[in-house]
Amino acid sequence: MSEPALYGLGTANSNRTSADLWGKNQFNSNFPVSLCIYMRDQGLSPVAVTCVDGRIAARTDVVWDMEAVIGGRGENAFYLFESAFDPYAEYARRESDKIDLVIAVDGSHFAPREIKLTVVPDSATVSDSEGDWGPELVMRPVSSAHAMMSIGSNLARNPTVKDEVVEALKPAYNQVDGWDNVSEIATNASLLADSLDAALRIAEPLQRPFLIQPIWKTQGQSLELCDRCFDVFTWSDVAVLRIPVDRASVQVSRTLRECARHTRGLFELLTIGSYSYEAIYKGMSLGSQTDKSYSVNGKVMSKYLQHSRLRSPRIARDSLTEIVLNDGERELRPERRFDAAVVAHMLRSQR
Repeated sequence: MSEPALYGLGTANSNRTSADLWGKNQFNSNFPVSLCIYMRDQGLSPVAVTCVDGRIAARTDVVWDMEAVIGGRGENAFYLFESAFDPYAEYARRESDKIDLVIAVDGSHFAPREIKLTVVPDSATVSDSEGDWGPELVMRPVSSAHAMMSIGSNLARNPTVKDEVVEALKPAYNQVDGWDNVSEIATNASLLADSLDAALRIAEPLQRPFLIQPIWKTQGQSLELCDRCFDVFTWSDVAVLRIPVDRASVQVSRTLRECARHTRGLFELLTIGSYSYEAIYKGMSLGSQTDKSYSVNGKVMSKYLQHSRLRSPRIARDSLTEIVLNDGERELRPERRFDAAVVAHMLRSQR
């Protein structure tokens, strides 16, 4: 009898195997990677969430196939969960926190990926009509920092665009003296948001995949999966930074704090060559806890993710038997809603 497994993940290509695949804190990142590999091998591309003229849009006409997101089928790819992305070590003056996934190809770090497995509908949209259902998105400081570094590292290879971004950020950066001063950040709220907005518009042509957001769709808030229940939306680094700009106000909220953090971090990375992760993304509390950067509920997300695949995902629930292999569901301890939904469906299907 073969060991329980997840499609596409094994001892040869992952630092998580056997019992590490099924832990309550691991399965929520292991399953999404397996789902991406499965979709890649089925020839299915993700929905790309990118910025176009300062607007976040979910699109399938973007040339991001799943290989660009998760690595190619014929490549010697290795998946490192909860790891540091070595190429960014030069940017953070001290070591930054680890990111959900690092993809290495032929022994070299290829890309960092944040993973956000989200359910549709969330509690904010479950009472709405099904066409308005959406998932919640919660962003961690380490996710925000890596998205900023992704943009910065790409700009560093494009000097002309880099200089334009620096000039766009300069008015706000030079205006603020006390980055931990709530009153000063509030006074310069519009300038911070406008400067970051201009910088992101300039950086749009260079945006690239960063955040993997698989969705799983249920019948209301029950544990019963919809007939077609799985799909993957992939956010660009620019789109991740765009959300706080869209949501910022003159009040010192988490989203305005993000605008200040990104303005300071990106400007220093591009001009000095490094930034302080500790001082900016783990610091700059500005009156809010620093455990998360921001959260966006399903009512907002349903507008960002306006796409037919949010209403009707590509992957059917019966495909679970092709992703969770060799009775792997029996290894789960359904302490979380997703684990419980997977176990409930697979045990029902075996009756």
